[in-house]
Amino acid sequence: MGFLSLMLVLAAADPDDGTAKKMLPIYVKEISEYSLTVESAPKTKLELKKEPIFQWSNPVEQGLHQGVIFLWLRDGRPAALGGIWSHPAPRWKGRKVLHEFLALDRDKLRVSRPNALNEWKPQAGLERKEIPDAGTPAATAGARLVQIRRLAQEFTGHSIDNERQRWELRLLPTPLYRYPEAKSGVIDGALFAWTSSAGTDPEVLLLIEARQEDGKTRWEYACGRFGVISMYVQHKGTEVWSSILNGSSNVWTHDRLHLYRIYPEKIVTPEGKLLARMRLTPSGEEVIPVGEK
Repeated sequence: MGFLSLMLVLAAADPDDGTAKKMLPIYVKEISEYSLTVESAPKTKLELKKEPIFQWSNPVEQGLHQGVIFLWLRDGRPAALGGIWSHPAPRWKGRKVLHEFLALDRDKLRVSRPNALNEWKPQAGLERKEIPDAGTPAATAGARLVQIRRLAQEFTGHSIDNERQRWELRLLPTPLYRYPEAKSGVIDGALFAWTSSAGTDPEVLLLIEARQEDGKTRWEYACGRFGVISMYVQHKGTEVWSSILNGSSNVWTHDRLHLYRIYPEKIVTPEGKLLARMRLTPSGEEVIPVGEK
């Protein structure tokens, strides 16, 4: 899908005030400032897909939360997700823009950005685990996609918010991204998302991959947090992954290994005029109006 086509789709998804269409160029500019590599190949930049792979919105009491998700690739495989989103900032008569990330590569990522007030520094790669009793990956891409969809449906998830309310997570039936011709050991894979019933914002990501190693192929999976509440994933009824906010190493801004990271970045008008920059500090959010250092 081209950039113009995507803008038309986003406008149709947000018919009331055109927020999605107005903010998309801002989101693209924000994500383009980042440069990612992996620790084992620090001179080779990961490929950023500049067209978002997903658009979401959550209508809440404070106003529309809306954003998009971008993807970095390494040898055709998902290596990192970058979410740029915004919500109303009434005092400023603008929108607060936030940056949200998830490391997907097995290798540790290196992230750089010029003149940054906030940083993302992953401390490890995202671990894969073998899917038990998954069978052998099929010989053709079409047959493997059938297997991938079936395997994804074996997983379920839920979240617990700050008020201890439980939300059942809904697996989106269509992968956010499919990579049937990946390299470096992975012969096929797909990236899925779970959303809550409260909106369409992805809360947990699920990778399913057919991996070849030592002449054998097997199905593997990995889960990653993409939200700011506690989350749990089950496989055939048995819990296999969780990200539980505990107020110390796993907090709303990042998980223990900083595979997940979120921070407020700036406040802008819907037309893109910068009103203030933002810095996340141990004591909270610092707002720096335009004109101040």
